Amino acid sequence: MTATRALTADGTVHDSPDAVMLYDLLSELNLRFPFLIVERADGRDPEQHYIQVHLAEDGSCLVEYRDGGPDQHFRTVVGPPYAMKGHDEVAALVTSWAQDDGEWLQRGHWQRVRV
Repeated sequence: MTATRALTADGTVHDSPDAVMLYDLLSELNLRFPFLIVERADGRDPEQHYIQVHLAEDGSCLVEYRDGGPDQHFRTVVGPPYAMKGHDEVAALVTSWAQDDGEWLQRGHWQRVRV
C-alpha cells in the first residue's frame, strides 16, 4: 500500500492502515459516526488526494475520491443495505484506492462532483 492515513468521525487518526484495519474501521460506521476519510500521506497534498465514505440514513453509502483540484472530485453510491453487501463493496473500493492499484476505478460508477 502507499502511505495513507485514516481519519474517523470521532477524530481518531490511524497511520498506515492495512486492508484489515480499513475493513474494521468501515465496519464501525453507524449513524452516530457515519464517515471515514483515507488520505494520501506520501508527499501528495492530503487535502487534495483522498477517498471518503459517508453512511446515509437509508443504509446506502456515498463514496467520493479526489485526485487533485476541484475538477478531479468524483463520487459513486453503493446501495443499501450497508450492513450486508454494501460493507464489502465499500471496503473493496477503499482498500483498492489505498493500495493504489487502479482496480477501484472499475468498481464504481464514478460521476464528477461539481463544486
